[in-house]
Amino acid sequence: MKLYYLGPKGTFSYLAATQYKSESEVEYTSKSNLYEVVASVSNDNDSIAIVPIENSIEGTINIVADSLTQQNIYAQGELHLDIQFALYGNQNATINDISKVYSIGPAISQTSQYIQAHGFAIDYVDSTVQSLEKIADGVGAIAPLGSGEAYGYEPIAQNIQDFPHNVTRFLVVSNQPKHIPHASDTMLLITPKFDKPGLLASILNTFVLFNINLSWIESRPLKTQLGMYHFFVQADTSISDDLSKVIKILNTLDFQVTIIGSFNKLN
Repeated sequence: MKLYYLGPKGTFSYLAATQYKSESEVEYTSKSNLYEVVASVSNDNDSIAIVPIENSIEGTINIVADSLTQQNIYAQGELHLDIQFALYGNQNATINDISKVYSIGPAISQTSQYIQAHGFAIDYVDSTVQSLEKIADGVGAIAPLGSGEAYGYEPIAQNIQDFPHNVTRFLVVSNQPKHIPHASDTMLLITPKFDKPGLLASILNTFVLFNINLSWIESRPLKTQLGMYHFFVQADTSISDDLSKVIKILNTLDFQVTIIGSFNKLN
């Protein structure tokens, strides 16, 4: 079985993948962007992928959320990864030796206080691991803590992220629906058939009626006309009798409901 992830080796997606399956259990296959990850798993029946869906600082990863609506992929697991950044540089370099750093946009954003405090100039690359290739005299890389070591670098400084509780939520996805009995979570995509007042309130009130808690609510454009949205919700329940009743009520209220997955959190 293949496991697709946003590579190269050492990215946060790679680190999340190692939490789920070791390289001895599955065939790790890296892709250069999330579009390729989603397209690959969508077209490969004997595969899974690890994709980020939400960061506690940056919010929802829209590319992945939209893929859940447009591609033939389903969620079958969830895991969380602490996001820890480090500053890497040449051997024996100190913070005072660094005047410029490279990384990707989100990494720069999530370490902006550290960067400003040290007066670093910044520049961008396509992946955090690619930033390691830019290391030179006076030049450092901001990359996931633990990634630089795989390429022969030691961190100059660790845990340089702006917020200590920075976590990314990843989904394990495949192109086959898989609903786990007694699952802890169920993710639904709820699409209104037409626009009317109180759409979101109707959805939320239906879950309240059966005392079902929602841990995630996200709206995304339908991409058919301005002002039309569908809604992701993640309920803290399996596909129970109560959830089935919620779905039936939403159907009568002119919502189409798709089960993206019923799964357990893996950590």
